[in-house]
Amino acid sequence: MAGLAERRKEMLDEFTRGAIYEAAVNVLTQHGLGGATMDRVASEAGIAKGSLYKYFRTKRALLEFVHNRAIEPLQKRLSELVDQPLPAVEKLRQIVRHWREHLVQNRPVFEFLVNDRAVQSLVRDSEMTARALAVHQIASIISQGIQQGAFRSVDPRLVADMFIGAAIGMVEHEFSSGRVREVDEATNSLIDIFVNGLMARGGTTVLPSARERGGTQLPGE
Repeated sequence: MAGLAERRKEMLDEFTRGAIYEAAVNVLTQHGLGGATMDRVASEAGIAKGSLYKYFRTKRALLEFVHNRAIEPLQKRLSELVDQPLPAVEKLRQIVRHWREHLVQNRPVFEFLVNDRAVQSLVRDSEMTARALAVHQIASIISQGIQQGAFRSVDPRLVADMFIGAAIGMVEHEFSSGRVREVDEATNSLIDIFVNGLMARGGTTVLPSARERGGTQLPGE
């Protein structure tokens, strides 16, 4: 009986958190950060203000919860893909595709998180933690591609950070311009640049020498 009661409590807790998330997203996207009072969120969620404070004592804690819950499916899918028996390129393609599909399905909350500078400041710690994990996981996929001969020798963590930066930068630009690319277009564009590069077929690679770079060696030199 004790186990059943505990399970019911966990289910109620998860249900309440889900209701709070949906309410917070609605209030934040409709009223902005300044108009998103705890009273409004509690009312939207159908719970007492005191109950909301039991879960989140500050607006910042609530924002971090919204941020983490919004990206949770992305983290889960990335973790699943890392260990799947797929070529590295296909893993990267599926990551980008899932990111874009999730973005389109949840555009209001991501547009709010990306466009509001005050919000970005408040959730920076959560964002950096999530990014560090993603860099680590994508770097392992880059390393897989190098070991299998699909990718040339590069710094996996550096490329992973660039990959994530490009994906985020594309989203930020689209939100600011008001034009969100179709999933296929965005996926193919990003993967094509990272896998095939900018060089035209038969083009001549022109890179500065190590001396011109101040002695810095490029990977593979």
